Amino acid sequence: MLYRIKQFLWAIFKKKDQNDIVFVQKYLNEKERELFYSLPEYEQVHSIRVARDVLNKSLEEEKYDIMLIKAALLHDIGKIDGGLSVIKKSILVIIDKGFHNFLCKHCNIKAINTYYNHPSIALRYLYDENEYVKYLVSNHHNYNIKNDEKLLILQEADSEN
Repeated sequence: MLYRIKQFLWAIFKKKDQNDIVFVQKYLNEKERELFYSLPEYEQVHSIRVARDVLNKSLEEEKYDIMLIKAALLHDIGKIDGGLSVIKKSILVIIDKGFHNFLCKHCNIKAINTYYNHPSIALRYLYDENEYVKYLVSNHHNYNIKNDEKLLILQEADSEN
């Protein structure tokens, strides 16, 4: 629970700085940056944090792959038009913990659908992206895949940020 509070505070108070903008420019092309900057600011900051952790962990484990960093920056791109504010997302996280089945039954509501399905929604935006990037983005919440070490790095970084 403390970790969720920390995430909430990051979302409210953390903003991008010039180093973050340079980092994004290094890994994303113009079209990808346009998508990235369509995300709410708090999601951009989250994605940058995830990507920086992915970069460090992948270098540590000698699994560096530019496509992995790109996927980390784009992993939540399915939230672009999802109607998820920081507050709505926080409420959904809390409700999901205690009433997952109830919430799942209401996926016809845009924000709930986005909360659960943003990895697959992302493919609408990433249609001409590298196949491995699309695979990583669409599976970043699929914890049944155990044999892809790079995906595991992305999942770990996402859950820690």
